[in-house]
Amino acid sequence: MGSLSLVERGRSLLRRWEESKPTNFYEDDQHLQRTLAFRVGRPRLAEVEPLLRQAGADSAGPVNRASALLDRPENLPRLEPWNGIGERTEEVVFHPAHHEVGRLVWRSRVLSLLGEPGTVALHAALAYLWAQNGEVPHGCAVACTAGLIKAIQRCGSDWMRREWLPRLLDPDYDRRWHGAQFLTEVQGGSDVGANACVARPISSEPGAWRLSGEKWFCSNVSADLYAVSARPEGAPEGTKGIGLFVVPRRRADGRPNGVFIRRLKQKLGTRTLPTAEVDFQDAVGYQLGALEEGFRVMLGVIINTSRLGVALGSCGIMRRAFVEALHYARVREAFGRRLIEFPAVREQLAEMRVLGVAGLSFTLFLAALEDRLTLAGAHPEDDPLFRIGVNMGKYVCSVDAGLVVHHGIEILGGNGTIEDFSPLPRLYREVPVQESWEGPHNTMMAQILRDALRSKMHDALLGQAEDLLLGVKHPALATPREAAAAALQEGRERFQRLLRRDPEAAAIGIRRLVHRMARIFQASLLLEEADHDLAANPSTRLPAIAQFFLSRYVVAGYDPAEDSGYGNLVSQVLE
Repeated sequence: MGSLSLVERGRSLLRRWEESKPTNFYEDDQHLQRTLAFRVGRPRLAEVEPLLRQAGADSAGPVNRASALLDRPENLPRLEPWNGIGERTEEVVFHPAHHEVGRLVWRSRVLSLLGEPGTVALHAALAYLWAQNGEVPHGCAVACTAGLIKAIQRCGSDWMRREWLPRLLDPDYDRRWHGAQFLTEVQGGSDVGANACVARPISSEPGAWRLSGEKWFCSNVSADLYAVSARPEGAPEGTKGIGLFVVPRRRADGRPNGVFIRRLKQKLGTRTLPTAEVDFQDAVGYQLGALEEGFRVMLGVIINTSRLGVALGSCGIMRRAFVEALHYARVREAFGRRLIEFPAVREQLAEMRVLGVAGLSFTLFLAALEDRLTLAGAHPEDDPLFRIGVNMGKYVCSVDAGLVVHHGIEILGGNGTIEDFSPLPRLYREVPVQESWEGPHNTMMAQILRDALRSKMHDALLGQAEDLLLGVKHPALATPREAAAAALQEGRERFQRLLRRDPEAAAIGIRRLVHRMARIFQASLLLEEADHDLAANPSTRLPAIAQFFLSRYVVAGYDPAEDSGYGNLVSQVLE
């Protein structure tokens, strides 16, 4: 074969790679379909499946194309603070494709579904499909708006529910309002108790306040409504003195509501999302709930919603990286063989699939748990399993996303580093942003440790894992179930020893232990799903996925090189 023919064959294989990719992210994802049916029930899933199919097609098609276009430097959002006659407008200007994507995202009802109780898991599935393009660029807007919807439903005044909720729930992008949340200040970062933004009551309007101060990290700054933390004048220091307020970005006449954007930040990732530094100068805001409940609602409702959104975003990134790498490995040739025939590549692909599946199982479990608690009349943030699960899920999914995308880039080789060759470089830049949003890892670990020391909140997660494993009955899963149960008991004993140690020593060891607890819980969920699947589908891949996950990430001392069946297990995960 001549050199020209070799070149053309190489390029034809790349064309085949492009043509082989899924045209519908929902229809291509069997695990999403089965797990969602398991968590919400097939009848309920059938009601919204047309929305999921349409979102899957839109995400794989027009949104995929627009996401690459919008991430180019010349197409990023820009700030235009003044209009042509010198009036302050604080306008953020977007490429037209930003709004084209927004219309597709909003019409999926990813937010309007939340107007009905018990729909968080369905909302989560839609958000996951969109997240396979990373920031989209509307992922942050969806998560922040979802949190604001829940907070207003929970403790908003009657007029907020009447006037704001319909706009926040509207599936028409050109009519809808969207939300943002501004908590971080330059002096405190994740330490919200150090907030200095001050709120002063407006005597002529009960419930209305004037907010003054600055916020340091304001994502989705073009939103219509901002949830803002501020300290009422004279309130105590620390988080006890923090109130929660909703600030409209504009007054009724369209002018800025005392909200002035200093600049848009140049971020490593999620560059299509406008993140700003903002000054509040007597901005009119409205109290959301009781003042003394401000921090609790902010953390328990708004931040927990965003943390679940980070987990979903990370899962979407993992799925997309796996799909790109799998289809590439199936057609790309090196040294006379397809990449997927090389054992090292196959192992990496198996790791990518298994970590993505485990992450999605964890996240959909949490979303369904929130639904069950809400329908039962409970506040999800008061449930210890939900609280520790959201924190742990946000951590482990965002950590795993970095490894999964890195594997994908490695499989694509030099091509994997090229911005316009695949979405992997863009997704890789977004992972550190996902990790930092709504509390970096050390903040999450400190919160989990405090909860464990004060109220043994970790017992809820360990107890749930034990219950899940006791429910696994299929004989084919007996051995992995026992291995998971043994790891659970060992992990419980380690946690007890850690909590008896000096606080400084415990703080050093907590991350490793939380990571292990997350792995054990993910294994228990995979075994539960595999047990359910085996009853209806003996050819399901989930038992192999659960076994791979358990061996590689849970069983202490496991060495694949000493396991003669490891290669076959990898094949079962992939085929």
